Amino acid sequence: MLKAYKYRIYPNACHIEMLCKHFGVSRFVYNWALALNNRYYRIFGKGLSKRRLELQAKKKRHLVKYQWLSEVNSQTIVISIWNMHTGLKNFFEGRAKRPRFKSKKSNWQSFQCPQHVQIDQDNNLINLPKIKGIKAKIHRQFEGKIKTCTIKRNPKGQFYISVLVDDTMALPEKAEVLENKTVGVDVGIKDFVITSEGIKAPNNKYLTHSLGKLNKAQRQLSRKKKGSNNRSKQRKLVACIHDKVVQRRNHYHHQVANQLLSNNQVTTIAFEDLHVKGMIKNRKLARSIADVAWSRFVDITSYKAVWQGKNIIYCNRFAPSSKQCECGYKNNDLTLKDREWTCPECHSVWDRDILASNNIKKFAIADALGHSVCVKKFPNNNRLQQVCYSERSQQSRSDGSQEAHTRTACCLVGEYVTLKTIQWIRSKNKKWV
Repeated sequence: MLKAYKYRIYPNACHIEMLCKHFGVSRFVYNWALALNNRYYRIFGKGLSKRRLELQAKKKRHLVKYQWLSEVNSQTIVISIWNMHTGLKNFFEGRAKRPRFKSKKSNWQSFQCPQHVQIDQDNNLINLPKIKGIKAKIHRQFEGKIKTCTIKRNPKGQFYISVLVDDTMALPEKAEVLENKTVGVDVGIKDFVITSEGIKAPNNKYLTHSLGKLNKAQRQLSRKKKGSNNRSKQRKLVACIHDKVVQRRNHYHHQVANQLLSNNQVTTIAFEDLHVKGMIKNRKLARSIADVAWSRFVDITSYKAVWQGKNIIYCNRFAPSSKQCECGYKNNDLTLKDREWTCPECHSVWDRDILASNNIKKFAIADALGHSVCVKKFPNNNRLQQVCYSERSQQSRSDGSQEAHTRTACCLVGEYVTLKTIQWIRSKNKKWV
């Protein structure tokens, strides 16, 4: 099992000088390899391999003009080329955007050491290649083999090291997806997390509460002369405010994620597959959505669930989670300001968020069991639904799955029906209402 441990390090003046050299060489090699690969691709229609780029970098180090490349660890140069090559591979396979050149003026600087890293956990010392005796605050002990280390400098000027450790422990086997051991989670702005059990976690709005202090600090920064020491000090004050907001938000996300996963009766958590990048384009809700950081929370819950052998499943982002009643009626006139609504067919009064979490659970289970091939919307006809469900439960399946799971999943689909159900309806000459 791979785990990452992040520690604060306190380098002295000599250490900072060597760390800055590693930052600069890593950035230079990355940009050089990217430019060389782009030029080669424009001429020959294909990119350079990692091995060829490494040989070119090795030749470059022996030139008199680039002898300063030999002042840093050679593995740092190699890993920079590998990172650039991985970025291009992800771009061509459609997983990421095209890699961009790194800027020297960026407030975030980093480099990696894949080998020869020693960490003295008793004396709180870290030894890197060509940089020995760096003081660190090792607040968590670990056991296992060190795979790689990443050293970063944040906008505040602080240095951190992230240690990736292989503890040789196997990941636990994932539990079976069951309806009675699944909880649906809906994320929102008014309340941060709403579960299908009716539990709500408030949205603390850390950025919103810090806007007054942040606006004042940014106004003072705008009056400072560019390039002066006072401007540099004020920039760090602004960075401190942003960092405090991020740390508070991350701490709260970890707390809520641990509460969701600490329930031993829950083995599966269902989320909605939200398109957050598109939702942020709404200028009226952009700041609130960015402040609550839904994607970050889902990522934290996901990797914690893997460690505990629990499942994370998702429902379709286009499913009517907050608009569809349990009876099958869909309220298309529902707006964001409507937090409660009454179903005109069954006269049930629904809290919009709790209804959404229940529907997310139903749709996600249907997707996980493979019964949500949505080819046509289900009509708002209770009699036809009951006939379809009763007939569906009596049919035998050819894929070998259990009948109980098939019947439960079909009932959970709600507004949608599967392809076999539609074929049965057509065979009985049923008409859509």
